[in-house]
Formats: sequence, structure tokens, C-alpha cells
Amino acid sequence: MIFQKADISEFDIVKEFYWNLIEEMSDVNDQIGWKKGIYPSDDFLMKSLEKGELFMLKEDDSLCACVILNSDYNMGYVDVPWSIKCEADEVLIPHALAVSPDCQGKGIGKRIVKEILDYAKTEGKKTVRLDILGTNTTAEKLYTGCGFLFVQAKIMFYEDTGWTEYKMYELKV
Repeated sequence: MIFQKADISEFDIVKEFYWNLIEEMSDVNDQIGWKKGIYPSDDFLMKSLEKGELFMLKEDDSLCACVILNSDYNMGYVDVPWSIKCEADEVLIPHALAVSPDCQGKGIGKRIVKEILDYAKTEGKKTVRLDILGTNTTAEKLYTGCGFLFVQAKIMFYEDTGWTEYKMYELKV
């Protein structure tokens, strides 16, 4: 398996990956809060590609997983009692982590989290922080299984979900 930055020329592949995932997981979309064209939006995916922040985990020609990695955070992060004190640019935040339904249950989620943590180390980050929709038990199991520690549940605003409960997690790199 190869973990690599996606190229802007791969926009259509990435968009199709997310749209297929949303369609195939329609029975749990309320738990994860994703909707075609809304989250992750085409604009969000394109900007992430342009900035070199969208990564893919591929095996042969199959796209197994995608994630966006940067230090961008919701303003709700500011007053969270994080255990690791550091500057904003010393934090890596994964966004829109997705594993293809065909690859789920095969350890791909743990593999991409390991790749995220390795990337954080190479980029000199001190911690990885993230938020998940309060109802997303699948993501919660993945992150806690990879060592992330629950910090706080809080109501935050995102354009695609409005004011909603999110669970905040952190892992020292």
C-alpha cells in the first residue's frame, strides 16, 4: 500500500471516491453527517488538492482511503482543555478521513491513522487533534483503538451540520 499526496489531476477520482462512499453508506449517513456536494464539498476537495493537503492510501490501482491533513481548526477548538500545550502550527488535524466500503473491516482505517501519525512526526508536529460528530461511533472506535484520548464533548458550528455535538480527541506524536 502507498500513502501519497493526491495530485490536482486526480480531482475526479477523489470526488467519485467520496460520492460513492456516501451513496454506499446511506444507512449510516446520519451518524457521520456526510452528504453529496455538501460535505466534503467539491470546493473543499479542490482547495485541499491545490494546497497539497489531500492524501490517498492506494493498493495497486484501487483507492482504499482518503484524508485531508492540515492545521486548520474550528474556532471551537480554542477553549478545549487540550493536554498537550503547543502552537497551532504544531498540531496536525485530519479532515474527511474515509475508507472505501470495499476495504472496511480489513485494518485500512488503522493503517491510514498510522500513516497520519508518521506524517505528523515527519512534519515536526507535537500532536494530532480531531473532532468527530457525536453520533459517529465507527470513527470513535477507530480513533480510540489507535490510542487517541477523549478530551471533551462540545457543541460546535459547521456550515454543513449547524450547531451539533462533536467529540474532541487528541494523541501526542
